[in-house]
Amino acid sequence: MREKNLLNALEEDARKEYSAIIEDARKEAETILKDAVEEAERLKASQFEKEKLSIILQRMGKLANARLYVNEVLLKERQIAIKEVLEGVHDRFKEISQGKEYPQILKRLFQEAIKEWRENMGDEKAVVVAKKEDVSILENLTDADNCDIMTDETGNIISGVIIMSRNKRYRIINTMQSRLKKARSASAPNSGRSPLARARRSRVSRPSC
Repeated sequence: MREKNLLNALEEDARKEYSAIIEDARKEAETILKDAVEEAERLKASQFEKEKLSIILQRMGKLANARLYVNEVLLKERQIAIKEVLEGVHDRFKEISQGKEYPQILKRLFQEAIKEWRENMGDEKAVVVAKKEDVSILENLTDADNCDIMTDETGNIISGVIIMSRNKRYRIINTMQSRLKKARSASAPNSGRSPLARARRSRVSRPSC
C-alpha cells in the first residue's frame, strides 16, 4: 500500500513537472514568435521607407532635370532675342552715323567726354579714339586742340569717342552704345549710382563700345 502511494506521488510530481516544462516551452515559443513577427514588421516598414525614399528621390531627380531643361530652353530663347535686338540696335547706330545730323551728335559726344576729362585730368594731353570716318570731323573741333586723335583699329566704335590716357589706365567711353547701356542701367531698379557716374571709367586695355 505504501509503495502504491509512493508511486502515485512520484507520478503526480512527474506530471506537474512535465506540465511546467510544457508551459515554459509554450511561453518561450510565444515570445520567440512575437519577436520574430515584430522584427519582420520592422524590416517590412524599413524596406517600405527605403522604397518610398527611392521613389521620392527619383521624382526629385526627374523634376530637377525638367527644370534644368526648361531653364536651358528659356536661356537659349532669351539669348536669341537679345542677339536679334542687339543686331537691330547695331544697324540703327550705323544708320545714324551715316546721317547728315551725325556730325553734331559726334561733336556733342566728344564735348561731354572732353569736359569730364578736363575735370579729372586737367591739362594732360588726351588720346581720342574714333572710327576712321570721324577723325576728320574731330580734328576740326577747337576743343580737340590738345588731343591726339587716333583711328580705332579694332572696328568696335560705330559712333562716338573714347578718350584715354597714354598708358590706357584712365578711359572715358562716350559712344551711342555706352549711352544705351547707361539708359538701361538708369531704368533698372536699385541701380545705385547715377548713370553718368557708371560705366565711364575702365582699367582694361581694350575698348568696350
